[in-house]
Formats: sequence, structure tokens, C-alpha cells
Amino acid sequence: MKFIKPILFFLLVVFVLFMAVFPQVLRCSVVAYDDFQSLQPRVYVSGSSTLKQRDALLKYIGIAKKRVTDFWGNRLGHATIIFCNDPQQYLKFCRTAEGAGCTIGTPVGSWIVLNKDGLNADVIAHEMSHDELMTRLGWWKTRTTIPTWFDEGVALMLDNRFVSTTDSVLRYKAYRAELGFLSPVPLALNNLSTEKEFFGQGALHTKLAYLTAAGAVSGKIAYGGRKAIMHTVAKVKQHNQFEF
Repeated sequence: MKFIKPILFFLLVVFVLFMAVFPQVLRCSVVAYDDFQSLQPRVYVSGSSTLKQRDALLKYIGIAKKRVTDFWGNRLGHATIIFCNDPQQYLKFCRTAEGAGCTIGTPVGSWIVLNKDGLNADVIAHEMSHDELMTRLGWWKTRTTIPTWFDEGVALMLDNRFVSTTDSVLRYKAYRAELGFLSPVPLALNNLSTEKEFFGQGALHTKLAYLTAAGAVSGKIAYGGRKAIMHTVAKVKQHNQFEF
């Protein structure tokens, strides 16, 4: 019994430090008490959002959920979705003003934060894929074993902003063509393993990173089907070993 208080104190300190370093997690956790309204369970919108935006959000969430189910076989992820109607709100939750959406995953919950540019099925499906992978593997394995390029590449299979064709072979060829148009020298996958390597070197590098990742994943699917991706995920889940 004498160890209970020190343990509880230690856990409290860890929690406080975590929230100090990642304040967006706390803000996401208490979104229901902020200037946001609940449209349905796990869906919150800015109080300043219009009726048209709210209707569109629910429609696009439905489309995105279907894409997740079609690709993954079923949907296990249930991240809370937060729609921000201005850049300041988005910055407060995502800790960055860049991008149309972000996924915040933690051991205690996950959230998908969207700005106005994220009000479409592609962005929502992309972020849902991140949450789906983390839900299937757990936060720790996703953070420590899955390279960023694989996570982003898989998410782009549900996201038609770069390539719209659904045929697996044509999709692979289209990604390769897009990448070849931008750069004759492809990026090395092992240099895109972390978020810093993937996103931290400018807009052009990030776009090349996306196309490189999508080319690798779509190529795997073109030759082995989606089961090849599921095999990689299962290997990480069962043996904590990434093989691609």
C-alpha cells in the first residue's frame, strides 16, 4: 500500500508533462466544452459553421467511411472528428496551420481535425486511414514500427486528390507518371521513415514524398492485391516486424 501514492503521483506528473508538451490533446479531449457543437456522436463542428458546411461534412464522412470499409474490409477506427471554421481554431487543435486535416493519435484516444480545405471526402478518408491503421496496431507499434511513408502511402489509396482511377494497375502507373514529371530521381523510401524526413524539407519535397509513398504502396497492390498490404500490417501486429 505504501507504494500506491508514489505511483499515483508519478502517473499524475507524467500526465501533466504530456499535456504540457501536447496541449492539443487536452483541447481535443474537452472539445465538447469549447465553442463546438455535436452533430452526431464523435462529430463536432465550430459554432460558426454554416448549415451547408454541416450537411456537407456528414455527407463526406459517410463517403469516407465506405472507402475505409472497401479498402480495409471493415472499419474499426472511431476517431472523433472536429471541423474548424477558421485557421486560428485549426492551429489550436493541430499545432500547425499547414494541411487540410490532421490525425492526433494517443494511447487514450484519437481525433481527426479538419479545416475548410478538409471539407471533402478525400481528406476525411485519408485521415480515417491513419486512424484505422493505428486502431489495428495500437499507438505504440504504429509510432515505433510503421514508417511514415507506409502510413501515408496507404492513406493515399483512399484519397483521390493526386490520382482518381480506381484500377490498381492504372493507379500505380499514374502515380509513377506524376512522380516522373516532378523529379527524374525518386526519393529513397528509407529516407522517408519519420515524420521529420517526410514533411520537414519543404513543400516540393513533401509532394515528392507523397508520390513516392503512393507509388510504392500502389505498386504492391497492383502486383499482390490489397492482401499484400494486410499481410504487412498483420506481420507488425503479430511479430512487431515491418516487412514490405
